[in-house]
Amino acid sequence: MSDQDKSSSAIHVGLQDRLMGGWCNDETGEFIGGVYVKPGMQVVDIGCGDGGYINFCSSRGADVTFVDIQEAKVAALEERLKQRNDGGTVKGIVSDCDPIPLENHYADLVISTEVIEHVRDPKKVLTEIVRIGKPDAYYVITVPDARGENMVLDIAPPEYFQEPNHINIFTSDEFEQLAEDCGLEVIRHEYLAGFWAIFFLLKWATSEPGENLLTNVHPATTLWTQTWHEVMQHPNGPRIRHALDNALPRGQVIVARRKGANLG
Repeated sequence: MSDQDKSSSAIHVGLQDRLMGGWCNDETGEFIGGVYVKPGMQVVDIGCGDGGYINFCSSRGADVTFVDIQEAKVAALEERLKQRNDGGTVKGIVSDCDPIPLENHYADLVISTEVIEHVRDPKKVLTEIVRIGKPDAYYVITVPDARGENMVLDIAPPEYFQEPNHINIFTSDEFEQLAEDCGLEVIRHEYLAGFWAIFFLLKWATSEPGENLLTNVHPATTLWTQTWHEVMQHPNGPRIRHALDNALPRGQVIVARRKGANLG
């Protein structure tokens, strides 16, 4: 992909934006700031999708388990990781996570990104997610942020806020309270993906029915992507990114441990 193609690709720019936020740091081995992945760790990804995050953990030599309701995605990810053979074990599970088919205290790190906004009983699902972590496990949980969701309520297709899509909208306080009610102690609560908040507002305003939501077709989304790429090259880019993420985030992330865990 040429430099010009990269600057206008929403997927590429969105990935670079996430990496700038400290996710999947190859140099330090951090999955997210302060949460390290090491050989021999048992990492579980609930709702793995295409497996970008569990791919990073596997590349660090961790033993990885990933769960998703989509059988084809689980099978493809399992085959890919086993063929690569990074040194750790690889296990894919097809499940709706009601319950999660893993024993208590299974994982050192539990990841669940963009899952509980889709489910009818978020507390039940998050309680299951907490259950499978060891007493000193780390949890990294993300959901869309209410500010980004509310911005597109009147412009997104109605089905976006219907099953099987986003049927729960979480404010910052509601997300923290849910985590605490399910037995977690929040270490950090951060906001992310301001780039995507603006991108999807423009995308839904300009897209045709059936259009791929992650591709740039209209000049509005192409120019926004190119603008964000250029901003990130500026010395003040990280500060601008941080300001937008906090003012208008598409997502929010909680890094947590079980209540009563040794947080030293």
